[in-house]
Formats: sequence, C-alpha cells, structure tokens
Amino acid sequence: MSYLCPVCNGLKALEASCQYCQHFLDDYGRLEQTYDPYSPYREIDDLRMTNGYSDLQTHKCLHLASCPSCGKDHLIAVEEVSAT
Repeated sequence: MSYLCPVCNGLKALEASCQYCQHFLDDYGRLEQTYDPYSPYREIDDLRMTNGYSDLQTHKCLHLASCPSCGKDHLIAVEEVSAT
C-alpha cells in the first residue's frame, strides 16, 4: 500500500500554530528538502530511511515550519493518507 502527504500534494494546507506565540506557521516544505542541494532529487523513501525519525514506519511527512512572528522553527508531522 502506498501513502501520500496531503500537504505536499496540494490536497490541504498546513494548518499549525506556534507553540510559543500561537501565530500561524509558514510551511517551508518537507524536512528532507533542506538536507543538501541534491536532496530534492533523491527518492523520498530513500531519504526517510536515513533521516533519524520513524516517519516512514508511522506514515508521517515531516514539514519544516517557521513562525513569522517570533522566528521559532518547528517540525510538523503531517499524517499521510492511503493513495489506493
């Protein structure tokens, strides 16, 4: 069974607020896209096997988000949905 991230695929927007100041966060995309210049071109599951998180097993897509108000960065786990 395959899974997809509803945020990455444009099915919904990332809706999360800052745990420090409660402002809405800006989504900066998948965490794996920030690793190195070639990471957006590698297979997603390949990157997820070596990122140090259990996101592949738990079907979560990790997004890097930042608060425009206080500047704090957050890691948001988006629940993936079945693609079949």
